[in-house]
Amino acid sequence: MAVVRMTERELGNSNQDLLARLAAAEETIRAIYSGEVDAVVVNGASGPGIYTLEGADHPYRVMVEQMHEGTVTLDRDGLVLYSNPYFCAMMGTVSEPVTGSLFDRFLQPLEAHLFEGLVESAGVRGYSSGELNLLAADGGLVPVRLSLTLLELADVQTICVLASDLREQRRNEALVKEEQLSRLVLEQAGEGIVFISPLGTIVRCSVSARNLAARPALLNPFDEVFPLTGAQSPLTADHILSTVSGGEHMRGIEARMRRPDGRISSLLVSASPLRGPTKDLLGCVITLTDITDRKRLEEAQAFQARELARSNSDLRQFAYSASHDLREPLRQVAVFNELLQEKFRNNMDDEAGQLIQHTVDAAHRMEALLRDLLAYTQVDDTPQQVARINANEVCRNTVAIFEERIAQSHAHVDCGPLPELDVHEVHLTQLFQNLIGNALKYKGEAPPCIRISAERAGELWRISIEDNGIGIHPDYQKQIFGLFKRLHGGGKYSGSGMGLAICQKIVRRYGGRIWVESEVGRGSRFMFTLPGETP
Repeated sequence: MAVVRMTERELGNSNQDLLARLAAAEETIRAIYSGEVDAVVVNGASGPGIYTLEGADHPYRVMVEQMHEGTVTLDRDGLVLYSNPYFCAMMGTVSEPVTGSLFDRFLQPLEAHLFEGLVESAGVRGYSSGELNLLAADGGLVPVRLSLTLLELADVQTICVLASDLREQRRNEALVKEEQLSRLVLEQAGEGIVFISPLGTIVRCSVSARNLAARPALLNPFDEVFPLTGAQSPLTADHILSTVSGGEHMRGIEARMRRPDGRISSLLVSASPLRGPTKDLLGCVITLTDITDRKRLEEAQAFQARELARSNSDLRQFAYSASHDLREPLRQVAVFNELLQEKFRNNMDDEAGQLIQHTVDAAHRMEALLRDLLAYTQVDDTPQQVARINANEVCRNTVAIFEERIAQSHAHVDCGPLPELDVHEVHLTQLFQNLIGNALKYKGEAPPCIRISAERAGELWRISIEDNGIGIHPDYQKQIFGLFKRLHGGGKYSGSGMGLAICQKIVRRYGGRIWVESEVGRGSRFMFTLPGETP
């Protein structure tokens, strides 16, 4: 083996070189530890190693650039010193620079105040956080959670902002709320709602449906829980599914169901298909409306209607018999008393003559009363089908009936333009005859002046008959339409008190009403509404 021998001089030079290198290393390490050099010493498996901070910072820069959180660095004036790509994408500013602009561009006025509060809080505590909405480039709002940290870099105070996008979280929260709302609606629905699978199994049902079934419902066959019977045959799950699978909807089909306690419930059944995103049938939604109480009420009302119709028929028959059968004896009473008065005119004193005359007048009044009672009961016997009639012609014919009385009282009757009305001619004649007759009867000192006119009142026509007679006190303007109501007793004004009651019954038959406006001594204005032509 060759032996290398160094001279003493060479050995000295080598030692000096090693000492110099050792001194340089020690100075470097001292500078690192004192912070004069941006590097760190790491003791690894192969011994100590020196790493500059530039090399150590690289992974963190990559992480910030690629992280799925928005990161922005601001100065104290809100100037953006740095923004990572994710923040630009989140705010829709990929195609335009963010660095160098003010962060206020992403803040609405109200949100700007909130952000200022976060900055102030970070200035006091070193950090702060809160939720607000940032204004994106397209004008939309982006809900975010901001975390602010105050940093000192090269004697410059900066704010590091971490922005977490909350849009997905808000969407999830909305879905959860929607699901909760759907559950609440289903649970608290007043009607029975049942979801069944294509196999006819109950997947979900409302509380009302469970109460209606009065037995376990979930995951049980629909036909066992709700044994429905329609008008023709059982209303089964197969029948319902086959109907809705073709796109049809079942609406309001009446059915009956025997409950576990033996009671029978009446139901209205409706069903709609439930389809998935690919339009495949997932089942159907069945609505069960309990109409048991309504059916009972309808049956009770139908029974009452039949009883009322029978009672009215009996009453009309009685009224007809009373008015028809009694009129002949009354006429005989009147005739025989008139004959008696004529035969013994010269053989009786004045008192006896007055008594006989009172008897004749009473018989005539009773006959008129029975005649009016018969007319009142026959109002409803007129067929419902009506033809449109000319009210002008009916009015003229009615005025002609009073021709003699009009001439005697020097009355003036003005029958203005009237429309065509959808009523029976006999009914309109009765209305005009009663009201015009009253205007002639209850006249004042001046000759009667009667004006008949019409005007449109919504879907009906309002007919007015106005006079200048004695008028009616306000206290009596409603009661005059009652049966046998007369305001004037004695013999000054004849009548049975049935005329206005007949008028009211006729008007109500056609869906109208009748009323009066009057002032004592200044005349009356009777008005009633009836259907007729559309202008």
